[in-house]
Amino acid sequence: MENKGRILIADDEEGQRCLVSEATKMFFPGYELEVFKEGTSLKERLEGLVGKETEIKLVLTDNQMPGYEGSKLIREYSEKINPPMILIYGGKLGIGEQALKDCAYGFIQKPFRLQEFNELVERALSFKK
Repeated sequence: MENKGRILIADDEEGQRCLVSEATKMFFPGYELEVFKEGTSLKERLEGLVGKETEIKLVLTDNQMPGYEGSKLIREYSEKINPPMILIYGGKLGIGEQALKDCAYGFIQKPFRLQEFNELVERALSFKK
């Protein structure tokens, strides 16, 4: 199968990390997944993407994680890197709306329906900055 690029996934909860990873594999075959268990590792990876062309096509991040929150990563990196960023979180709607103001491609609240996830990710993967 053709390699279409990479998708970065970050969530500190193993169940959510597995759900997002498996849904991504199922709906979007051909993409390699790079999975992070906390925000600091994702931050380091994003820092390495600043100002570079990359094979990374999308970043999916939880909000509340040890080390670095996903909403803060979006605020700091969404305009510095090419791949779109999506916030996947549990909590108040305002968190997602703020992520949009901070240039996230989109957000989805937990628990989410797989069809909703699929539609958002599909749009993001075809988005060009």
